[in-house]
Amino acid sequence: MVETVWESRATRWMLVAGTAALAGVFLYLVGLDQGDALSLVQGDFARDQNLLHEFFHDVRHAAGFPCH
Repeated sequence: MVETVWESRATRWMLVAGTAALAGVFLYLVGLDQGDALSLVQGDFARDQNLLHEFFHDVRHAAGFPCH
């Protein structure tokens, strides 16, 4: 019997690990980031402006994260 791509055990674990990693990054960006994620590219401007904080502001409140 030939296994398809989705039936491979390694492929399923890679899919689960990738999904968990993406969920962790998204959770960090929505819940915890205060300009640090973009500061690698934009420097102190990202911390001063808090662009991701403002972008995700309503999502933070809806999810119950305190942000101010």
